[in-house]
Amino acid sequence: MKNKNYKLAVLLGMSFLMSGCGLFGKEKLDIDGERINVIRENSNLSPDYEPGEVKIKLPAPYINPKWSQNGGNSMHLMGHLSADSKLREEWDSSFGEGSSKRDFLIAAPVISNKVVFTIDADAVVSAFRLDNGKRIWETELEPTNDEAEEVSLKGAGIAAYDRKIYATTGFGDVFCLDMRTGDIKWRKQTGVPIRIAPTVNNNRVFVQGFDNTVFAFDAQNGEELWKNQTEFEVTTLVGGASPAFSSDYDVLITAFSNGELRAFKASTGTPLWADLLVSQRRTNSLADITAIKANPVIDGSKVFAVGYNSVLTAIDLRTGERIWERELGSNNQPWVAGNYVYVLTNDFELLAFNKENGRIVWNTTIPYGEEDDDKSGVFASGPVLVDNRLLVTTSNGYVFAVSPYTGEIISYISTDDGVELAPVVADGITIFTTNDADILAYK
Repeated sequence: MKNKNYKLAVLLGMSFLMSGCGLFGKEKLDIDGERINVIRENSNLSPDYEPGEVKIKLPAPYINPKWSQNGGNSMHLMGHLSADSKLREEWDSSFGEGSSKRDFLIAAPVISNKVVFTIDADAVVSAFRLDNGKRIWETELEPTNDEAEEVSLKGAGIAAYDRKIYATTGFGDVFCLDMRTGDIKWRKQTGVPIRIAPTVNNNRVFVQGFDNTVFAFDAQNGEELWKNQTEFEVTTLVGGASPAFSSDYDVLITAFSNGELRAFKASTGTPLWADLLVSQRRTNSLADITAIKANPVIDGSKVFAVGYNSVLTAIDLRTGERIWERELGSNNQPWVAGNYVYVLTNDFELLAFNKENGRIVWNTTIPYGEEDDDKSGVFASGPVLVDNRLLVTTSNGYVFAVSPYTGEIISYISTDDGVELAPVVADGITIFTTNDADILAYK
């Protein structure tokens, strides 16, 4: 690695004023204030190449017809998505209860058959037309017993598969709903709270409980096919990583609150290999938290995974052997496209890696406030690659567009409320979800 200070602009005195142009308009982000080196001396996240030495090439954007589950699809591999390069807001709709002091909105929408499906903080599932945002139906998912009403993470997540919606809840139930009507077709009580969205494919529903138990259910009738439990970690984070499934290899990759990454034969639940994503380097005061919250990604015969306070690693899917690793912490799913992996760290650093060797091409800091008070408690999500732009959202209400080729911040918009969840994209439409449970459609 070259020990060279690669100077990038960090925004110190930026005035976050709402501009009249839409996202990705011609007006560029106006960065005022002192420009300083955002890469610390001897940082292991310094770029490994000279500026301009690597010319990143990506596959052409394509229009994906659906975003069927957390991470886009069962492998969490969506590539380079297409949307109009000058996004304008088309519509907005409220889908229920958002985050509050007690409840948390942790589930991103899914899109299938030109319908947007949501689950709010009270476990109410809703369906909206993708073209105009009009509500089609809503269904409240009620717990089996009254005591479960007191849980603070009711709506864990949803997935769309075979004209059905599968939902998980904080009170431990897995639901199957008719996609057209919202009617409940079956439900299954797991006995443990669930805080993670399900993964569905190949007629199986994969669900991970709060106690690190993985369940596989028959998607048609809810029959339990197998389950496997990993050691439980008491100190963890809100939410978690949805399992990644490869039908080509019949492999399920799961990530747990104790920092373990495990591979199972998806059809039988037979353990294949395990890895522990734990770093020797303490990154902050929460370094003892070993949880993996970011979705693992399956790209062919490779797995890309990152832990909250640990490492980003590429692993051979078949053997479990590490191919390369870099020390960093992230809650965000790596975004894989072409020969590159993009990762947003917990320190608001957005990096581009060569996926074959883990070398860093560029590193850009995402701005998130002027004063320390503005920065306190702010989270960022993403990136999502849409039409030659990496989209990054922040919980204090900003959406940034960053060049995937150079790391340059191209433009931004502000929203009336924070956006803690990464955007979802289908049919050329980008959906942002606010903390107040509003969905904003841009086209």
